[in-house]
Amino acid sequence: MSTSTLMTVEEFSRMTTPETVDFELVEGELIALSSGTPLHAKVRHNVERILGNYFAQRRIGVALGEVDCLTAPRTVRRPDVSVFLLDRLAGVDRKKIPLPFAPDIAVEVISPSESAVDVHAKTLEYLAAGSQEVWQFDYENGEVFIQTPTGIRLLRVVDTLETPVLPGFSAAVSDLLAGF
Repeated sequence: MSTSTLMTVEEFSRMTTPETVDFELVEGELIALSSGTPLHAKVRHNVERILGNYFAQRRIGVALGEVDCLTAPRTVRRPDVSVFLLDRLAGVDRKKIPLPFAPDIAVEVISPSESAVDVHAKTLEYLAAGSQEVWQFDYENGEVFIQTPTGIRLLRVVDTLETPVLPGFSAAVSDLLAGF
């Protein structure tokens, strides 16, 4: 579902009713976000918890679940988890949305209802907006794709996710993708 008239980022940021909280703004169009399955929510929680534990030990950043981020002049995206290094958040009004830039790492848990074309387009958008990495968790196939401006890495459940963006971070893909 999308609106017939275009909306500005400022108008979008003022939307606060329960009926409007599950939307992204894409090129001025209000786009409904689909509800995640319980497994989708569990994987998102795993990622946020493991990153949160890392940041509790190394106070260099923060992992935020489902926060609005400006990725283009008329586009606001809401990654499942956003990683921001603290130096980038200096001077940002933390009570205001959207955050004025893309996360350092955008994390998306891929839903079976999402098309490969849409996932790829969103990934390229994050990278063009300044994300250093985009992590795509495909729990249906037990895979994680790490995309950077220079390439893509594929990790499987037997692998370990490490990244130069977060020195010393290491997490078993099996733990990140664990269901319940």
